[in-house]
Amino acid sequence: MDNRVKTAGSAGLLLLSIVGPAAAAGLPPAATEPPSTSLTPVLTSPWTLTDVGRFWTEIDYLSWTVKGDRPPAVTTGAAGTPLAHVGVPGAPNTTVLFGDSAVNDGWRKGERLQAGYWFDRAQSSGIEASVFGLENRSSGFHASSSGDPSLARPSFNSASNQQDAGQIAYPGVSSGRITVRELSRLFGAGALYRQNIWSWGDSRDAPQGPSRRPASNGSSTGAAGTPANDFLSSGHIGVLIGYRYRSASDRLDISSTQVVGAVSISISDMFGAANNFHGLDLGLTGDFSTGRWSLEWRGKVALGVNLNDAQVNGSTATTTGGVTSVMPGGLLAPSSNIGNTSQIRFAAMPEFAVKVGYQVASQWQIVAGYDVMYWPGVPRAGNLVDTSANPALLPSGGGGGPPPGPQSSQATSNNSSLLAQGFKFGLKFAY
Repeated sequence: MDNRVKTAGSAGLLLLSIVGPAAAAGLPPAATEPPSTSLTPVLTSPWTLTDVGRFWTEIDYLSWTVKGDRPPAVTTGAAGTPLAHVGVPGAPNTTVLFGDSAVNDGWRKGERLQAGYWFDRAQSSGIEASVFGLENRSSGFHASSSGDPSLARPSFNSASNQQDAGQIAYPGVSSGRITVRELSRLFGAGALYRQNIWSWGDSRDAPQGPSRRPASNGSSTGAAGTPANDFLSSGHIGVLIGYRYRSASDRLDISSTQVVGAVSISISDMFGAANNFHGLDLGLTGDFSTGRWSLEWRGKVALGVNLNDAQVNGSTATTTGGVTSVMPGGLLAPSSNIGNTSQIRFAAMPEFAVKVGYQVASQWQIVAGYDVMYWPGVPRAGNLVDTSANPALLPSGGGGGPPPGPQSSQATSNNSSLLAQGFKFGLKFAY
């Protein structure tokens, strides 16, 4: 028994002498249970997702000009001009103080917001919506006189068939004042579906393609880490179809007051034009990119209807001995011309836009471009004014029965056009 114990102990010592040095030498230990794996996914940068860029938004700062409107004139005459000739268009010494050129045609600020979604990674088809607005633009004129210098409102005398003017202020006869103000607005919105019909260069559909895989430092790289600036150029041409809405309005207010002795006569004329366009938007678009730079253009024409509304109003207030009486009808908006009119007309509205973009980060792009929009068949407030007037019909003229000659100026429906164009500077974000 003792011999057997001694023999087993010797064997154990011998085994330890062999295994111990082997473990110290770095031999693999006996197999053990593998470590548990976590179910939590490894987080990676969202820029590496293959769907990045399907959604996009863009906000632009606009600096546009809009074709102006021309209001009726305010005139004066040189000292010594006979009362009957003061401020009459074409008469000697007549000077135009206001209304000799268009108003509200300067630069105005605005904003535009766009958003869209691509239906596939190749960005071959998608939808988008946009809305924009320009700041309201207002122009005005005000003058008052105790008589010198003279003030007048020109018109065409339909009874005598010659140029005329309503005097507001004249030395030794009357004092007065006049205020003219015109306000202009422009707003628009729309939605489009885009379908590419031709593509060339790098394919956007390649899994995690060069333009879709930014490097860890935020710059776009290719599959092998090549800088984006070294990529091949690519381009696309597509067709557009959608809906376009545009809204433009003008309001012209003219008020004058003439004081003759103890009698005060205040005349007000108001002309308003509101235009709304609804149409089917059709067009072509194209884009070209190379490295971080891109160029995009669009040419569209919307076919639809103009809903035109015109409003004309006028009144004359006469104050004598502290008692005021108000009668309908002004100078250029007599009683027979007061009211609201509406019309519906077909219109074709072309637009063109171009913009350049620069990729500043994997999802961010700065853009700059130019837009042009032409809107035909648009009545403006100035177009509603008929400068013909029959003095016998005016409330201040004291006409008591049927006036001689033509009854009054008539409501005009002369349509003009609206040309809006300008620069845009914006920021685009894809996600």
